[in-house]
Amino acid sequence: MTRRLDVLRSVGIVTVSTYIEYALGLLMSVWIARSLGPADFGRYAFTVWLCGWLIVCSNHALTTSSTKFIAEADGMGDPRLASSLAARFSRIQGWSSLVVIGLFVLVAAVFRPAEWDASLLPIMLLVVVAVVAKANYAMLVAVGKGQERFEPEAVATVVGGVVGMLLVLGAMFTHAGLLSFVALFTVACLLLNLINRLMYRRLCRPYAPGEIPEAMAARVNRHLKLTATLVLMGSFRTGTIEVFLLNTFAGSVAVGYFAIAGTLTRGAVQLFSVGLTSTLLPYMAKTYGESGTAKAARFLSEATRFYWAVGICIAGLGVVTTPEIVRLMYGTRYVDAIPAIEATLVLGGLLLIGNGIAAFQTVVDRQDDRVRIAVVALASNAVLGGVLIPPLGLAGAVATYAATRIVEMALAVHYLRKATQGGLPLGAMLRLFGVGLAATGVAWAATEATPSRLGFLVGAVAFMAVYIPGSAWVRYWTADDLQLMAGISRRLGPPGRALSRVFAIVPHAAAKASP
Repeated sequence: MTRRLDVLRSVGIVTVSTYIEYALGLLMSVWIARSLGPADFGRYAFTVWLCGWLIVCSNHALTTSSTKFIAEADGMGDPRLASSLAARFSRIQGWSSLVVIGLFVLVAAVFRPAEWDASLLPIMLLVVVAVVAKANYAMLVAVGKGQERFEPEAVATVVGGVVGMLLVLGAMFTHAGLLSFVALFTVACLLLNLINRLMYRRLCRPYAPGEIPEAMAARVNRHLKLTATLVLMGSFRTGTIEVFLLNTFAGSVAVGYFAIAGTLTRGAVQLFSVGLTSTLLPYMAKTYGESGTAKAARFLSEATRFYWAVGICIAGLGVVTTPEIVRLMYGTRYVDAIPAIEATLVLGGLLLIGNGIAAFQTVVDRQDDRVRIAVVALASNAVLGGVLIPPLGLAGAVATYAATRIVEMALAVHYLRKATQGGLPLGAMLRLFGVGLAATGVAWAATEATPSRLGFLVGAVAFMAVYIPGSAWVRYWTADDLQLMAGISRRLGPPGRALSRVFAIVPHAAAKASP
């Protein structure tokens, strides 16, 4: 129970900061989209996407590997080894960023992306600064997570988000152009890096070069090679091919729509699950270091139940609320993006359990399985993208993205079943899926029956009113889960105390109803 409370505390820290970050980021995305219009917003989205891709290439395996091995060393009771590992990973990251930035400058100077027109040199410089700052920030965050310290990232995202929001708001009122918004993105990356560094020095253990045992060094080297291959291949299949082909065959407007779909989907996923996603890898790695594979598999089962419950919630609410939310936030100029957003929300929710499977495979050194999955998924992505996107445009991009994710998930489950038993509670997942379908139907009917543009709020309330008690009635949650939920609910005032009574009553009623 102590470990569960530690996890809950860390989940709470990350979740609250991410809610604030997501709210501010969503506001900024809406303001930028409204200020620039679909065409220039598509160019801005292309630039931000490119920065994200370069950051992934700069850090490749380093963030995942550092969190895993630092946490594992702590679980083994060897903080000196954790310090040595952090120093080594940080040194490699610096050289990696230098190589990636050099290649980017060379390619950009030769091919001169048309999206940047006459602002090529200023935007190139801004991209370089943003990538170096954000990649270094991500590396230091990973080291902190390995030490089970999530506060530096939380403070950096909240403070940086508030300052960034104020800057974007000022730029919107002054009718700033594309270059100005790219510059503000770069400033935001620098702020994240600076604030995180200050907090790291206050709260985290410093690290210094030191000796790494030969056996551990061999494991680290193998993990780095496999994970780097995996991450770099993954960087091409998480929307990269779709964005490139859309930009080539459908234009910047379609890129903007696809970017909005991705932004809202990532936001919904983070809003509901980022706490567990951010804390799962270090806690699972520490558990693996303490007790081995069997205990890590039980940890995966608990995480999967949470991910599946959250994923169905994302999918159901996405269907009900997306049309009016897009009209309210982005305006009628972005109505054509609604089908793409609905599709990616449903897909992102139902496949959310992949986060837990990926963390488990990383922790128990099954990266070779993840590489096999990535090879097949990348090939599928490239073939489907080449066939579907040129004739179908945005619809083809969404179909390509969906089919690739489904292939990836099917292979992930296959390899998980080969590695361990009991990682996926399939019976409980099917029962909850039925509850989710019923809740979505009730929510849709409530929305349609409400004669207001805010009817989606009624639908959302109706969904949760069916879904939350329904999940308990079908015995989806364990007794420990319900006890923990009841304890948290009692601290939320009268509504929470009423909900806690539901969590207390439901298991007994369900037990009497069962044969």
